[in-house]
Amino acid sequence: MPVNSCVPGPELIGHIADLARLEWTPGATAAAAKRFGWVPDGSRTSSYATNTGHYVLPEWFGGPDDADTECMIPFCYYYEPDDFDAELQADGLTGNVDWLAEYHSGDPGWVFDREADRSGFDGRWRAAVDAFSGRLGEPETVVRDEKGDHPWNYAAWRCGGNAVVVGQCVDNGSYMTFEQALIWVGPHPVDEPFPTGEQFALRLEC
Repeated sequence: MPVNSCVPGPELIGHIADLARLEWTPGATAAAAKRFGWVPDGSRTSSYATNTGHYVLPEWFGGPDDADTECMIPFCYYYEPDDFDAELQADGLTGNVDWLAEYHSGDPGWVFDREADRSGFDGRWRAAVDAFSGRLGEPETVVRDEKGDHPWNYAAWRCGGNAVVVGQCVDNGSYMTFEQALIWVGPHPVDEPFPTGEQFALRLEC
């Protein structure tokens, strides 16, 4: 049950904290990305590649003119192999586990753990929450989505009129083959309550 991860460290967390404290007026996020040294990615999905091996989604984030609505930075992917994966492996064929092993293999900091289980996936989420807590203080809310086959976890901080969320959800980029943990940053009115766990899952999907 492999995990591929690059838990955010001080550099990325500092950039996210700065981004969350901005007023997201047109051009502000693009200027911040340039200041951070993020490089335009030019891919089909990502807007920027960071200096830390992470990618900023969606592809239109950080445009020079348009106001942005959110950005997301995945840092962990998890997969539960099934019988078909075992058959492929037994026949010496490439399957989803091998694909996940190669994903981000050329990016710094990413570590593939073929033997990890769901507790390992949750552990990477917790490590990221602890790291952000060191910079932003304790999260305002920590909730759990129990609706699906497997619970997902979320922690959220307010930063003025924005919010930072570290949570788990399905990875739509893999056609929902993998689960992921990511950082979500975007506007969140100061008087608006944080969503429930189930609502967080919908907000974070990318």
